[in-house]
Amino acid sequence: MITCPECGEVAQDGAKFCDRCGQGLTGAVSAVAAPASKPKPLAVGATLKGGFEVVETLPGSSIENRYRARRLQEGKTESFIIRERLPDRREDSGKEESPGRSPQLAPTPDPNGPTAKTAELKAPPIVPVSASGESGSAQVTTSEPTAPAESETAEPPPAASNGATTKLAAAAPGLAEEAVAQDTEPPLPSRSEDDLGEVFGRVLALSLTLNHPAFQRAIEGFAQDGRVFLVYPDEDLTALHRGSSKTSEPEAIAATIQVCQAIAFVHRRGLRLNDICPQSIALTRGGRIKLTGLDYVSNDNELQAEPIYNDGYTAPEIYRGKRVDKRADIFSAGALLFTWLTGERLESESWREEAGLVKFYPPHVVAPDLEQAVRRALLFDPKDRWQTIDDLKTELIRLLGTIQLSAAVLSDVGMVREHNEDAVMAVEYRRDSLVEPAENHLYVLCDGMGGAEAGEVAAAIAVATIRGYVQEQLAGADMLDPCKLMVAALEEANSKIIEYQKAHPESRGMGSTGVTALVRPPEVALAWVGDSRAYLLEGGALRQMTKDHSLVARLVEIGQITAEEAKHHEHKNVITRSLGARQSGPAGAESIALKLRRGDRMLLCSDGLTAHVDDPEIAKILRRHSSPAEAARELIAAANAGGGTDNISVAVVFAN
Repeated sequence: MITCPECGEVAQDGAKFCDRCGQGLTGAVSAVAAPASKPKPLAVGATLKGGFEVVETLPGSSIENRYRARRLQEGKTESFIIRERLPDRREDSGKEESPGRSPQLAPTPDPNGPTAKTAELKAPPIVPVSASGESGSAQVTTSEPTAPAESETAEPPPAASNGATTKLAAAAPGLAEEAVAQDTEPPLPSRSEDDLGEVFGRVLALSLTLNHPAFQRAIEGFAQDGRVFLVYPDEDLTALHRGSSKTSEPEAIAATIQVCQAIAFVHRRGLRLNDICPQSIALTRGGRIKLTGLDYVSNDNELQAEPIYNDGYTAPEIYRGKRVDKRADIFSAGALLFTWLTGERLESESWREEAGLVKFYPPHVVAPDLEQAVRRALLFDPKDRWQTIDDLKTELIRLLGTIQLSAAVLSDVGMVREHNEDAVMAVEYRRDSLVEPAENHLYVLCDGMGGAEAGEVAAAIAVATIRGYVQEQLAGADMLDPCKLMVAALEEANSKIIEYQKAHPESRGMGSTGVTALVRPPEVALAWVGDSRAYLLEGGALRQMTKDHSLVARLVEIGQITAEEAKHHEHKNVITRSLGARQSGPAGAESIALKLRRGDRMLLCSDGLTAHVDDPEIAKILRRHSSPAEAARELIAAANAGGGTDNISVAVVFAN
């Protein structure tokens, strides 16, 4: 009988994999003949070398104990996590040639360089220096003469309230581009003179060389009473486990980007991680990814004597005993992203012999381009995958940078008028295709005027004409410049209103303002006539993007009155341009181009809103709502609360 070293399950002699956890059983010892592989746990209050005192026993594994310990230094008590094992020293240091591979000459460069065996990584030497005004000693790391020390992470996400999934959700904002950010870093590991065995010795050496905040690094190691110990800072980490809850696409992508950054850091040092799965990942209090396992790191010239098998996350070539390189980590990153997108483990039991099924739908619906990115990472043959982890990361950053729009339109008669002469419309055209994707969002708001029902008719004509004209142009082979297109659409509406007036003389004097936005994310083309406005809330600050075609706006522009005086001017409702105002010639529409960023919020509105709600209050309302529909409802309510003397219409657009 054989005992699984990971979970303790007993298997038949000759079994290669544990039926319970999937752990490889190569080299596992017989349950009958093997001595205990885990030391008896220390009692609370036990003292260890270096002044550590055990204060709590933590969950460990079948071969390892874990403790929370404290140490008093310089009058301050600090908390640590300690791992404890029996020493593991083998004559074979871990190199295994795959079947069919020809022997390779042992490399002889820098002992900490890309071709070094991880089991033989050396701690940096302590180099004494002269005492003339300098410190007595300094640590000099010579492991990477060609690569400077790096600290690369994604932008730190905001703190989350509770739970691993909630913290993971906080990772989504601000990851479209890399930024340098530092958590409080533990001190560099101290050099140990004790023999820590193969695993702990390797982990301590890697903790010295992988100076990156995405890794949980040991800071000290020692041997005592026939046992070996590794010491870690007691960080506030929340563990992720296999079967983690499903997250949204932006959350999953953002978290995977952080994992890719950590993997890329290791790959640039000629190493690969080999152990990438939910069990080896934790989250900091701020929601940043922390990789907790360095036990299985190797380079491409060696295989672990007992390689790790995480079913659903380990690359097929590791199971099959084939030549393994850094693309195995790319497979594992893709499998991790699959879990975050679906909440399920990849069904990979058949991958030891042939390519397995990667199934999203049903029941999971994933954006086509994201699904293709994941599928490419999970291809059976390594040469068909993303060739570097940076290639995968670049694609994920591109996908995360894609803006998703949500919008709401709302119109209200107000508290005084009997008829609503406003018209507002939102039309979305989206083709989510791998061959020819397209996305256009059209928002139109018109404020009719002319008395009786003439204003309603003018606004309705304008909205219908703009929609038809824009859709016809978008369907054509050669589309105009978006700003020119929207100006042309307003001028076409102007012509149609004039034609209606000629056919219906009783409607002479009818007209309408108009403000339109054509969004092809992230580009926006705004065009307008009259005093209906467009605002942009960017970085928390509200800006009016349109310029009123009104008498008071012109008086403010030439300095005759102030903006505050314009609010109460007797001619504040007199507009200088509108659709249908002139019997010949253009209406005088203007346009402006802008670019949306994630988190931006855009508002189109009639003057029924701005007559009663000032700009600072509009900004507050847009900021405090997560839904455009909720923001639209409060804007209408605020205008009615202020008097509601006119019809009120809004179109609210959030860029997520």
